[in-house]
Amino acid sequence: MVHPLTLLRTGMGLSHPEYARLVAERHAGLGHGRTAARREKVSRWESGRIVPEYTAQLAMADIHGVPAGQVGRLGWPRWLYLAVGDAPLRDEHWNGGGAAAVLRSSAHLAEVAAPPGLVLRGPALAGHLKAAVARASAPGRGRVGGGEPTGVDGLAWISARVAGLEQQFHRTRLPPTALYVAAVAEHRLVVRLLTAAGQDRATGRHLVLLGARTALLCAWISGALGEQARAERQALAAMRAAAVAGDGVRVSRAMLLLGLRHLEAGDPADVRMLVRAAGAAGAADPDRPAAFAAVLHGARAVARAREGEAGRADRSLARAEEAVAGCGDASVSDTGREAEPDHLTLNLVRARVAVHLGRSERAERHVDAVTRALAVPRSDGTPPFTALYLLTVLDVALALGDVDRAADVVEQVVVVTGGLSPVLGRQFRERLDRLDPLRREPRVRRAAERLAEYGAP
Repeated sequence: MVHPLTLLRTGMGLSHPEYARLVAERHAGLGHGRTAARREKVSRWESGRIVPEYTAQLAMADIHGVPAGQVGRLGWPRWLYLAVGDAPLRDEHWNGGGAAAVLRSSAHLAEVAAPPGLVLRGPALAGHLKAAVARASAPGRGRVGGGEPTGVDGLAWISARVAGLEQQFHRTRLPPTALYVAAVAEHRLVVRLLTAAGQDRATGRHLVLLGARTALLCAWISGALGEQARAERQALAAMRAAAVAGDGVRVSRAMLLLGLRHLEAGDPADVRMLVRAAGAAGAADPDRPAAFAAVLHGARAVARAREGEAGRADRSLARAEEAVAGCGDASVSDTGREAEPDHLTLNLVRARVAVHLGRSERAERHVDAVTRALAVPRSDGTPPFTALYLLTVLDVALALGDVDRAADVVEQVVVVTGGLSPVLGRQFRERLDRLDPLRREPRVRRAAERLAEYGAP
């Protein structure tokens, strides 16, 4: 496992002596007095043999742009991951130590500013997918731990709590922000246990699997909050951990989740690569739900439509419809079926495909089904992705030039969800402000003002 200080030092192109001199200079410049600039100190910091003095850590934090308060709050070496950023995702080894390092890095994503964009695209992304498949097929080389069997108290309780959060996937009475806080707390707890010394191999693997599950939870909820770049990084961490633990099912789920994030913020070719890899990685799962196939084919359909390939988009859409039909329940009323997550997603996919292919009437019909379904109160809660669903409906309305529907959507989203995350609030307002004619519409102005009332910037 590469030490985060090594990543930071080598990323600056500095040798051990050069970095030691830089720390000594910054230490004196901050008023902490003189400190010896010996290369041996840096080497020992990176090997884990000694912990730097607190003032030396403050000097390093100043060098790498980490607030001094985080040094005391997180401790050594955890605060370094605030500066490391995406380096572990790109550079760590595909073994137990690498999985632990990447999970540890992902545990601090909630504390840093939103990443500017996706970290892996094109050939680099393809290389990671290939490595994930290879590692998942040979999990023995990725074991974590190896000492005497010690176990970790409370793993059964942690697993039960994580399972409870996973059950919130389709319906919840909690706002996504509350789910995110809970998921991040479980993720950090698992990471702390994973990086502690003394686990046996069975416990180490269990913790890596839990880390993959909690990272997937964080990625899923980040996506629901509109934070696609943060979700991508969390899904990459989950994919590596699941691969090291030999869990091909969760590798495939992480790949599909990555595909959905790229569908919102990436390249259609990368989306197709991801869903193809997800399908292959999960092909051996005898219990793979039809919903997985529906989302997979739906993502491929939208990607093909974005590329203007109507025939291929329609064929992928037909396969998504067949998969959703396999999830159906004849006893559910038409309105109730529309309100089920699989049917909501399918109608959104249909609408997005129709918009990209210039089929306005079809797009209108499908977004009608979505808004009608989301308007039906449910005692078991609403889908956590409700705000994101309605953002897609808003995109369709704007693409069709339907100002009234655009205003209706904004009014509906704050009523149904009770408010928006800052990121989604900003995205809704950016849509409304994009075209001058819309800004002059009284209903649109009032809708934008209402967004501001709910804390949207």
